[in-house]
Parts: sequence; C-alpha cells; structure tokens
Amino acid sequence: MNADPADLRLSRLASAIAEPARARMLCRLLDGHARTATELAVAAEVTPSTASVHLSRLKEEKLVKMAAQGKHRYYSLESPRVASALEALMVVAGAPRPPFVPKTPHRLRAARTCYDHMAGSVAVALHDRFHDLGWLVARTAEGDAYDLTREGEKALATLAKIRR
Repeated sequence: MNADPADLRLSRLASAIAEPARARMLCRLLDGHARTATELAVAAEVTPSTASVHLSRLKEEKLVKMAAQGKHRYYSLESPRVASALEALMVVAGAPRPPFVPKTPHRLRAARTCYDHMAGSVAVALHDRFHDLGWLVARTAEGDAYDLTREGEKALATLAKIRR
C-alpha cells in the first residue's frame, strides 16, 4: 500500500468524525465548554458506556482532551484548530440546522470569548464599527482574519493614550 502518512491520518480523522454520535459530541463541544461523558452521552443519544468508547476514539485521534477534576472527567476539544476544522466541515456539509437559541443569560452574552478570540454582541458591534470606519482590512478571502489599516493603528493608538 502506497498511502502517504498524511492520507492515513486524514482517513482516521474522517472516520472518527463520521460516526453520528461522535459528530454530535464534537458539535456539542464547539461552544468551548468542557462536558462530562454523561452530558455528552445525552447529547449523542447513546448510553454512557457507548459514549465512553466514542470518547476514547476521539481522544486517540487527538480531537478531544480530558481533564480530571476530583471524581469527574471533563472533555473538551483538543484545540482551536479542531474547532475550526469542525466548523469548516459544517459549512461544507450545508445541512440545515435548527435556529440557535442561547441559554446563556443576556448579561453574559454581551462579552464572551471563543477559544482565542472575542465573541458576543460587544465583539460583533466592535468588528462592524471598526470595519465601517475603515480600520480593518480582511487578510483572507473568507474574511476570517484581519489586519489593522494605518487609520486603524492611529485611531487605536489615540484611544490608548486617552485611557492613560
């Protein structure tokens, strides 16, 4: 067999994600919160023992990590790269999703973080305002990374001076 190791790794990852219960578990972890195997079993609609087997497979493929806290074991996505890959696959899948209904209290939804970036209504408002003012320029065609323009650098430097 002349398969490249990268091809084998991709195949193993795709296989791990392709099982519906494991995909549901991974999607449940996309919000950045760690969850117990029991919580993930409920989300995946499987028994706790089946969830444990699925989580072992996801851990083996480095899609999730486990942290022990007392007698509890909490699972979360291995890294922001895993979250990005899952989100990209969801876009490609194009499957309709039920409308998102946040369960988080409104005051907590205003200023949140998601892995390594700002999120929530405040971050979205800042993004939109900075973009409208011409302070940001997209670094990629998808618009998922930005650079500050010279105007943006000057404006933020002025804001930083005012705060002192």
